[in-house]
Amino acid sequence: MASSTPVMSFLRPLRLPRPSTVRHFLRFSTSAPCSEATQQQKEDPNLIASRTAPEAYPPPSIAIRSNPRPKESRASRRTSFPMKQRQYPTRVPSHHQPETPKLIPEPVELLPPEQCAPNLPYFVTRSRKDELPIYTLRKRGGNLKMTRVKRIDGETSVLRDELRQLLRVGAKDAVINHTTGHIMIKGHFKPQIEQYLRQRNF
Repeated sequence: MASSTPVMSFLRPLRLPRPSTVRHFLRFSTSAPCSEATQQQKEDPNLIASRTAPEAYPPPSIAIRSNPRPKESRASRRTSFPMKQRQYPTRVPSHHQPETPKLIPEPVELLPPEQCAPNLPYFVTRSRKDELPIYTLRKRGGNLKMTRVKRIDGETSVLRDELRQLLRVGAKDAVINHTTGHIMIKGHFKPQIEQYLRQRNF
């Protein structure tokens, strides 16, 4: 069944919308009308009053009560009177402070060849960065300080006994971990152990 509505009626151009419809949609526009009246309304009233004020303003009564302008700024006064430096330490040092490691170690004098490697019953191998394998640790929340000596070959007990005499620590404070072969010493003694090993050509 053919439709009774003619097809050509849909192809006819639409007429322009009514002015009331256009004003209804333009009320959401963010652009403000550019007119002299609106510019005068938005202008600061104090600025307008200062432009229209007479040359004799302010009167002498107001000028006398106003404070004189300072000759120097507050910033220059702060620099001329600096703050006092603290005479007390900001951080309480702990009972044992390890020495700051130096980037270039100081030269040491080697012992006689009989007391140097490889004539010793043990040998300490350096790391890939050519450093002695001596490390400092902190356990129990930082209260327990330990020094670990790694990469030891040969008789580890001989080196442990020598380090006990050097550092003057007890038998329980310098022990050997038989699983890893490391020497664990209670306390931070990295500089002393490094110097001891370097004197023996390690």
